[in-house]
Amino acid sequence: MLRVLIVDDEALARARLASLVAECTEPRCSVAGQCANVPQARQWLSEYEADVVLLDIQMPGPPGTALAAELQRQPDAPVVIFVTAHTEHAVAAFDLD
Repeated sequence: MLRVLIVDDEALARARLASLVAECTEPRCSVAGQCANVPQARQWLSEYEADVVLLDIQMPGPPGTALAAELQRQPDAPVVIFVTAHTEHAVAAFDLD
């Protein structure tokens, strides 16, 4: 089962993403954690593991792209999937693979 961390500053967006994750049957997924910002996600990831991070880009504090860049440098890093309503961030997100 894939462990999914949801990182988004909007509670309704986190709830919607959690419901979508719960509907995944192949591969089976579960929400391992939810965070409202990058510092919370850093703390969570220092204590727990995730296979996938659903990551908002535009949040108060450091942007999601900063966390993605940090994760990219780690061995066995989780897969990052950007979730954002801001299309202007697409190029930066693609640059991070």
